[in-house]
Amino acid sequence: MSIKSEIRISRRLAKAGLASRREAEKLILDGRVTLNGKTVVEPWRNCTKKDLLKLDGIIVNQSISTSLHVLHKPRGYLSTSKDALGRKTIFDLIDGRLQHLMIIGRLDYNSEGLMILTNNGELKRYLELPKNKFERVYKVKIRGHLTNSNLIEIERGLSLEGLNYKPIVTRVLESKKSYSWIEMVLTEGKNREIRKILASFNLTVVRLIRNTFGPFKLDNLQTGESKKLKLENYTFLKSFWTEID
Repeated sequence: MSIKSEIRISRRLAKAGLASRREAEKLILDGRVTLNGKTVVEPWRNCTKKDLLKLDGIIVNQSISTSLHVLHKPRGYLSTSKDALGRKTIFDLIDGRLQHLMIIGRLDYNSEGLMILTNNGELKRYLELPKNKFERVYKVKIRGHLTNSNLIEIERGLSLEGLNYKPIVTRVLESKKSYSWIEMVLTEGKNREIRKILASFNLTVVRLIRNTFGPFKLDNLQTGESKKLKLENYTFLKSFWTEID
């Protein structure tokens, strides 16, 4: 078997729009994937186009046409496909035919703004990896004010509860008597990162809005609305939706 004709099974699942690479590895470990009739449990295994690959007994197609969507997430929605407690999720806002899409860069329940969705697990992984340094720009309303000392700490990077946070470019947009609007630019997305950092200075986040994620912008998209993007506008990502040779 030619090495050039091989592809890691987890990548093939991602190319088929069934999961991100990490999620695909878990599917394999859970024994849900078969190759030529035999269960695969090693995430590192390869396959070729000629091999019969199945997930939960259903044949995995070679690849699918990449789809990219943006959504203006309101507050009070979870960034997940379903919730055991019956709370609203972002998928309650979009067309039922798009329920299979994966989320790129989640926002927490009380955050709002730009979300990106795709059916391409490889693309999701590429955009989310911190080493690729895609900027995420947030507009944040806080109760109180950042001091110069606070700004210096944030822009140097800091450690909280055993976690290291990279430097964040931060600037004050507006300062009133009881609140401020600030802008924060991140290149990674740890869980509730902005809220935790500001809380360490005894500052409460009143609103948190993501306006930009890499090449994608919120622009004038209305709250709760979504739209499909034209792939030709993002040609530098083209390698992620071409066929495997």
